[in-house]
Amino acid sequence: MAIWAPDISQYDGPRYLAIADALTADVRNRRLMPGDRLPTHRDLAYRLGVTVGTVTRAYNEAERRGLIGGEVGRGTYVRGDLVRRLPEPFQLAAQTTPQTLVDLSINFPTPMSGDELLAESLQSIAARPGIARLMDYHPHAGLQHHREAGAQWMSNFGFTTTADRVIVTSGGQHAMTAVVGALTQPGDVVVTENLTYPGMRRLADFLRLKLHGLPLDQHGIDPEALDAACRNLQPKALYCVTNIQNPLGYVVPESRRREIAEVCRKHGVKIVEDDLYGFLLDDQLPSLTSFAPELGHYINSVSKSMCPGLRVGYLAIPPEGQDAFAQVVRSTTWMATPLTAEIASNWIQNGTGLRLVHQHKAEAIARQQLAHDILGDWDIQAHRAGYHLWLSLPEGWSADNFALEARLRQVAVSPAGTFALNRAAPSGVRLCLCAPAERATLQRALETLADLLRQRPASRAGMGVV
Repeated sequence: MAIWAPDISQYDGPRYLAIADALTADVRNRRLMPGDRLPTHRDLAYRLGVTVGTVTRAYNEAERRGLIGGEVGRGTYVRGDLVRRLPEPFQLAAQTTPQTLVDLSINFPTPMSGDELLAESLQSIAARPGIARLMDYHPHAGLQHHREAGAQWMSNFGFTTTADRVIVTSGGQHAMTAVVGALTQPGDVVVTENLTYPGMRRLADFLRLKLHGLPLDQHGIDPEALDAACRNLQPKALYCVTNIQNPLGYVVPESRRREIAEVCRKHGVKIVEDDLYGFLLDDQLPSLTSFAPELGHYINSVSKSMCPGLRVGYLAIPPEGQDAFAQVVRSTTWMATPLTAEIASNWIQNGTGLRLVHQHKAEAIARQQLAHDILGDWDIQAHRAGYHLWLSLPEGWSADNFALEARLRQVAVSPAGTFALNRAAPSGVRLCLCAPAERATLQRALETLADLLRQRPASRAGMGVV
């Protein structure tokens, strides 16, 4: 064949995904055949006017979808086994009528009209004496009144702490970095759910930690499996999401929290509790860390509850040892941005934060109802106010197959492999319901997925992983 040079102008979103989507379409339509060699990263970058890194990310995404493979010294090729796995050519609707990708793979709250809120907050902050101090260096753990606001924010959702135990971070992910970085050394083991938040997987790779996935039931981590892992692996910490778990959406009941805490206390394993979604619950449960406070490290954030661009997180730690966590903040960002933390503190203190919580919760409930109306004939699990749901796929579908076919129809979802720590991942996908700005957009995407679920997978993508 001639050297492949795709037209990515019809694809929305990041350019690396546009390249991967164009490659997917060209394989699907037989413009790229099994065994065809692809251009080098540098050559394709030159032809498309993008960076080499963009092409690398695109090829990695295509490889994750099972479309291409490569060997050092030989180059990158379309996989030869696609002949038996791909259906007859399937023309993308985007080739004739460009469509915008509906991204249900990213979990964040529905965009709210916040122009006036932000303008009022900035004007209020600007009117205060000494505002320029927010542009100075400050303690790594955060300014005292920002830490007090963090303690106040967490108390709204059932977690009681004091400002001296709060560290202000640049969002929830940064709080995870601070706590896990302070508690572990490269090579240490951290145990977590066997379907876990992908950010934990990336953090473990970054810190060179060994993640061990624990089996789950409808109530969360199996305490007996946790006990066995603690005996055999000597983990330094347990990381888990207790409220509206990501991706499965369950809430760990109080009795199970007590059991997990007792196992951790028995083995001296530190607890890292990620509670980014607890604000969506109707009735607050005692935190896991409250049952073993000497071991507990509790993470909260305003990015899910207020707005994603407000990168402010709060890490509550045991009474001693603050310096170790502050030093990780110092090594990563020096300090959370004071101006951003000031906005969050302002919204916490004047009630704006809680008003946003109520708005987001009401919207999430409405969208969950919409999803259940459209997908209720299939096996779905979710919290009634959750931002996401878990869809278990009918027999014959693999998660990767379904995700690929959905993307061909301009709907992005997250397959089980995104979250799995072992190969025995269930055949399911996570759908993030709150990311589309309009409910009508979400409805069209869900109806597209429902149409896909009604098809026989063997007639579309075979039984293999694509």
